[in-house]
Amino acid sequence: MADTGRRPTPMDRIFAELRKGTTLYKVKSPTKLLQRRFYLDNKKMVLYYEGTQKTFRSANTEIKIHKIQEVRAGEKDFSKKLHGLDKNRCFAIVMGASHKITYLMASDQAIRDTWIRGIQYAMQMEKLEEQRNEIDKWVRDAFNMADKNGDGALDLDEVMKLLKKLNADIKKKYVQEMFKAADTNKDGRKNVLDREEFVKFYHQLTRRPELEEIFLKNSRGKPFLTVAEFLSFLKESQKMVNVKEEDCRQLIDLYEPTEVWKQRGHLSDMGFRMFLTNKKQQLFNPSHSNVYQDMTKPMTHYFIASSHNTYLTEDQLKGPSKVEAYITALTKGCRCVELDCWDGPNNEPIIYHGYTLTSKILFKDVIHVVKEYAFKATPYPLILSLENHCSVDQQKVMAQHIEEILGDMVYAPQEEIETAPSPEDLKMKIILKGKKKTSSSTKGKKKTSSSTKGKKLPPTQDIDDVSDEDEAQETENLKEEEKKPDKHKLKLAPELSRLTALKSVGFKDCEQAISSGGAYCIYSLGESKVEKLIQSQPSGLNVVTHTKLIRTYPSGSRTDSSNYRPIEMWNHGCQVVALNYQTGTEPMQLNCGRFLDNGASGYILKPSILMSEDAFTTVTKPEARATKKIFNIEIISGYQIPKPKNSSKGEVIDPFIKIEVHGVASDHVEKRTKTINNNGFNPRWKEVFTFEVQVPELALVRFVIKDEDRGKDDFIGFYCLPFTSIQQGYRHFPLFDKHGEQLSQTLIFVKIQITEPADS
Repeated sequence: MADTGRRPTPMDRIFAELRKGTTLYKVKSPTKLLQRRFYLDNKKMVLYYEGTQKTFRSANTEIKIHKIQEVRAGEKDFSKKLHGLDKNRCFAIVMGASHKITYLMASDQAIRDTWIRGIQYAMQMEKLEEQRNEIDKWVRDAFNMADKNGDGALDLDEVMKLLKKLNADIKKKYVQEMFKAADTNKDGRKNVLDREEFVKFYHQLTRRPELEEIFLKNSRGKPFLTVAEFLSFLKESQKMVNVKEEDCRQLIDLYEPTEVWKQRGHLSDMGFRMFLTNKKQQLFNPSHSNVYQDMTKPMTHYFIASSHNTYLTEDQLKGPSKVEAYITALTKGCRCVELDCWDGPNNEPIIYHGYTLTSKILFKDVIHVVKEYAFKATPYPLILSLENHCSVDQQKVMAQHIEEILGDMVYAPQEEIETAPSPEDLKMKIILKGKKKTSSSTKGKKKTSSSTKGKKLPPTQDIDDVSDEDEAQETENLKEEEKKPDKHKLKLAPELSRLTALKSVGFKDCEQAISSGGAYCIYSLGESKVEKLIQSQPSGLNVVTHTKLIRTYPSGSRTDSSNYRPIEMWNHGCQVVALNYQTGTEPMQLNCGRFLDNGASGYILKPSILMSEDAFTTVTKPEARATKKIFNIEIISGYQIPKPKNSSKGEVIDPFIKIEVHGVASDHVEKRTKTINNNGFNPRWKEVFTFEVQVPELALVRFVIKDEDRGKDDFIGFYCLPFTSIQQGYRHFPLFDKHGEQLSQTLIFVKIQITEPADS
């Protein structure tokens, strides 16, 4: 900036312009535009505007940069607020936790684009600062962990013990050399490192020779990359084909820590390392961290993140039911949770796994949690899958709780639904799925409000008999495997029926399912039933999913809460593939990978091959397909891989990596690296693997890191993502434990190349 004496960059000029302020319009509706002067303060990292005299520069007129999740160009947004406006002049600021969206319109596209670039760059600056702070915190934590006597210093023995805890089997002589180099004796204490000295020692210890090799190759041996060399690296190695010199200068300005080299437009090896380890350069395409898919299609066009028996935290027979299990599922982006409802004492409905010894929780407590957490992770609609076993009286209590607690949040149209709504239509809405009386008397009536808050439902009229698809009955009948589950007749209270928008319908066969049920219905199929359909009528099953929702759930015989593989269900178009979220083995890891995409919104637009009967042959006969891909991956190295959780193994780990492709049957392949003995701190593999992927749109890639051990290899962590979300070039990816928690500081370094087959 001006006071540093360095030459201003293009971003300096943009920030200077935005600090002065620009007149923009807040878009409340296509016909209601509020003119305000907006400013971007890149020092305090806040966006603000001048409101009315009452609200001039108040908390209500400020948006902190760290709270912004995305800045979206108007032409990529589908909100009705922008209908009829020039979308090329509009942009949306999407907040993280609240999902609040502020729509703005500039006087022309150039000003709009300047604002988008300025805010996006400020967001990158904020994330980089967070990354640096995280590293510093890790260094402090490591120092404190090793400083057992609390004297603020570490001797060589304490450092050696720390390295063993960090899975680093480094020769003592090498450590001693680094130790001496870092020991300045400035406080009069010899042969110890204080905190500052330890930081220097840590950075030397965590040098990344494999990154330095790539850096020196591209800099031709110099200690820096020029703008031209950096541009060449980004285009050729990272496949960033649209990058320009100006973009390179901005990246150098952002990541280069040395001010002198920053002024010269040079990127040092440390700046190069900071660049390659930032989140936007990781394996997962950062543009897929935002909602980028069309969300205006009917809900049948999407895969929907779904939980089975959400209330259970352990097994299916004796384990506890917990309200917290709903919090866990919802904060992970789950968009369909299950409530098994039964009559409880004191006229209060309860939730538990019927015919078992699982504990019980109150229905109303779950509804309170739903209100609080439904849209913490994503603003797109949440389905409450009601398995209703309650008496009519307690169904009325259920309806009362839903009405009083959730109110306007519930999507409850009182007319017949003629067209399935889209996720965009039902943002911030809760949908009840369950049995519903279909009454011809509702047809042709004047449309009524979908809100229930503040209104009393009409008094009870008829008590309806409806067939009950009963998962719990499947559990009860386990001992009689040949016996088919009974079809009970459920007495359904109209109060609950009126609140139910997504109608559960019994499945007989594919022809019946296609022609009946109405425009907005769902069929529930147990694991064995859907597997039989996949074998006998794969195309018929897929055609059903073009216009109807299909929910699948694990077999009642899975009393240990294990899961089926969801891949085959997704491959045939099933949208609501419910899994036991408490069991973090391969199926749930694949689920995490599937729903990492599209901003982790819980809704993934199905590929076009699943929405056309002709194109579906691609799934059943992928060998005839012309658009296959060759996937080359070099596993280069790992960084700070921890010991397996709860491991009693005292020595340093021996890690290896499995690389798996999951998709259509011919794409299901797995390979593994060699084992690196006694090094979890910085193992280097440098092994190349090649996969041929026939149907990329359906493929997931899963990495599993294990510690080789006699008898049974110990799980350390995994990473899973859609094939179509992979970035080419030199990339890092993090690891997650079985519960989906990220392992701090751990990274795997790879090089990716995706090409067309030579004969295509």
